[in-house]
Amino acid sequence: MRSLLQPRSIAVLGASDNPRKLSGRPLNYLKRFGYQGNIYPINAHRSTVQGLPAYASLDDVPDELDLVMIMLPAGQVPDAVRACGVRGVGAVIVAASGFAETGDVGASLQAQLRAAIDEAGVRVLGPNCLGLMNVATGAFPTFTTALDEDVPLETGPLAFVSQSGAFGSFIFSAAQAAGIGISHYVNTGNEVDLTVAELLDALLETDGVEVLLAYLEGVHEGDRLLEVARRAHGLDTPIVMVKVGTSDSGARAAHSHTASLVGEDAVFDALVRRHGIVRVDGIETMLDAAQVFTTGRRVRGRNLTVLTLSGGAGVLMADAATAHGLVVDTWDADWQERMGTVLPAYGSPRNPVDFTGTLVAEPGLLRPGLQVAIDHPGTDMIAVLLGNADACADELVSAIDEMQRVTEKPVVTVWTGGSGRPRARLRELGIPCFSDPGRAAAALAALTDFSLRAPLPRPTRPPGIDDPAARAVIAQARQTGLTQLDEHTSSRLISAYGIPCAPSLAVPDVESAVAAFDELGGPVALKLLSDRVAHKSDIGGVHLGLETADDVRAAATELTGLVPGTRLLVQRMERGTELIVGLKHDAAFGPVVVAGLGGMLVEVLDDSTAAKAPVDIETARGMLQGLRGSRVLDAVRGRSAKDVDAASEVLVRLSWMAADLGSDIAELDVNPLLLGAVGEGAVAVDCLALLRETPGE
Repeated sequence: MRSLLQPRSIAVLGASDNPRKLSGRPLNYLKRFGYQGNIYPINAHRSTVQGLPAYASLDDVPDELDLVMIMLPAGQVPDAVRACGVRGVGAVIVAASGFAETGDVGASLQAQLRAAIDEAGVRVLGPNCLGLMNVATGAFPTFTTALDEDVPLETGPLAFVSQSGAFGSFIFSAAQAAGIGISHYVNTGNEVDLTVAELLDALLETDGVEVLLAYLEGVHEGDRLLEVARRAHGLDTPIVMVKVGTSDSGARAAHSHTASLVGEDAVFDALVRRHGIVRVDGIETMLDAAQVFTTGRRVRGRNLTVLTLSGGAGVLMADAATAHGLVVDTWDADWQERMGTVLPAYGSPRNPVDFTGTLVAEPGLLRPGLQVAIDHPGTDMIAVLLGNADACADELVSAIDEMQRVTEKPVVTVWTGGSGRPRARLRELGIPCFSDPGRAAAALAALTDFSLRAPLPRPTRPPGIDDPAARAVIAQARQTGLTQLDEHTSSRLISAYGIPCAPSLAVPDVESAVAAFDELGGPVALKLLSDRVAHKSDIGGVHLGLETADDVRAAATELTGLVPGTRLLVQRMERGTELIVGLKHDAAFGPVVVAGLGGMLVEVLDDSTAAKAPVDIETARGMLQGLRGSRVLDAVRGRSAKDVDAASEVLVRLSWMAADLGSDIAELDVNPLLLGAVGEGAVAVDCLALLRETPGE
């Protein structure tokens, strides 16, 4: 990784003498941006390339080579990689396209490249990538057009990794234009070898890198990404990420509610956020977040104080901040009185603090006003809203700069209109500046969520798990060729993990159903029991609330006629608030546990969350409390609060089942899990498990 990110020597294989050609650009950039390492153009047909001595092959280079950028057609790349291995090169960049992104023929060529990498023992960035930029050292092994214009580049504490080359370079250029310095930009392309996760991991260890940015189109190493996020979490290093589309794990056609309840992107979103990654939705929000994170400041709470020269702008900021989960509370009378001594008579000290347009005529008011806001114990962060005011901009900017230096509280500015020079100056001073209050509020919310993120636990295994019994259920199913387990068998599976299930009996016929009713006592539910029917209620395969033997006999007669030869399940009726809990195997992240508001309307409600298995009890409780409809679990409108602790315990146990048996179980859902009042527990009344067709795949 050092050879790639901080190379002491770079060879360009296939370097052109024409600095405008794609194969000539890397050499041109290395020279133009002052790379101090050794540069070796490799061109068998020229003795010099762009004024530098050229070499016919890698073998002719007299010194060690850290990095080789291969600028050859795709068909020549595998052999070139092998040559790099023989030469002892540390790392390789493959720029050429024409691999898996082009179809079957390209995929075959990419497989050849993978084999060459394994044979050569080198690490490879790409193929189909723009390369990388190390602004601090002038190492620019890239052919991007983002450097065509001869403009000065800003370095800074940000490092950026992108799967997309062109779009990533757009973001790099946008950051530079906004005065946001980026020290490293790396494009991973097809990721035949090095992935975004590995590069983020390496950049975490790079001196001067304090904030990581990432642009993803798919996820190839979900577990590795989460491990990197865990490390960054512990190091207090923010990872700000844009993820488009859905993960490359694909959408498996499934019968369980769990699979459809949480799609691939929803799993990604829940998992990365839970690990402290700041996920944003576009370029502007990424760069806005970058501004506040590069200050290195953190907040201790959600309370925002707004200082403004426009009452309307203050209201807009307050609305936006509240929408993003920040708090803009009115100050108490004593602090309003203190702020009132600074303001003009017709200003407002309430918060937002309105200096009115007087601030333009008397810019000196801002400095003491900021001091009061800094001293206010209920202020966790400060936003200063200005506009136009170019005539007094120097004094206002100076006041903001002076006062933000005497506090650790984050201070951001919004400067709307005017020449734009004050915005540029504030950013030069390292003070985040926005042109819109809403964008400032979103950035502060991202900083707040990161600052107040929960610790990442290391889950412990709960007692009472009978792992051999669960594996025996799966082994028996596989012996009979089943991949979908019926409800009775699925319930045996979760019972082995200590999950309470409603008492039930599987029976073969009508009279046996009546006998089971006598044994269990009424009322009961009567269901079809089949390893072929996933959703029994869809075909009328469930009868509820049967209170007499005659009721059971009539219902059983109807069900046996519905699907002849199918067994029946007689189950004692239970009542409670309906949840769905389950597990699934995500191709990118492995086993995950899922929770949502359940019952027959689970897909309609579309209210769910997921976590990487296994989880601890606090994470499980947070999953339930984080549901949009979680208030139904509280004491509302005369209803008692529900036993969230019991449901959390079920989630923990399911998560360990996912971790233990994820190589066998593709999906499993308990729908519904009925939740009683506090102290009454939770009970599973329906369960469906789907096995993976080939264990471990």
